[in-house]
Amino acid sequence: MKSTHGVYIPKEDEKKFVSVGGRFGAAAQYTKSDYLTPGKVAEKFGISIEKAKNIMKDLIFKRASFALNGHKAPIVTKMGKSGECMYLHPLALEAFQKYIDPQKD
Repeated sequence: MKSTHGVYIPKEDEKKFVSVGGRFGAAAQYTKSDYLTPGKVAEKFGISIEKAKNIMKDLIFKRASFALNGHKAPIVTKMGKSGECMYLHPLALEAFQKYIDPQKD
């Protein structure tokens, strides 16, 4: 399995991704506390915690990504020794909202 983190996005494919930041702008540094847990995601988007967990698991499975300064970045990352802890990227809120909008209808 090849990681999508940090992969450059060609100009032809830029329209497929939700884009955050400039093409060659400096990426900000984030700490673990800046990322959103499923509980914080549920609170922010007004959904249940179980639904937030299921959506985040689905995004991890599909390797969903967004454009961060012209590079691919995962919307949801797994952290921790066993990889059970899921966190939503702080700049991927728009991409996450785009994913859950069709499910609310």
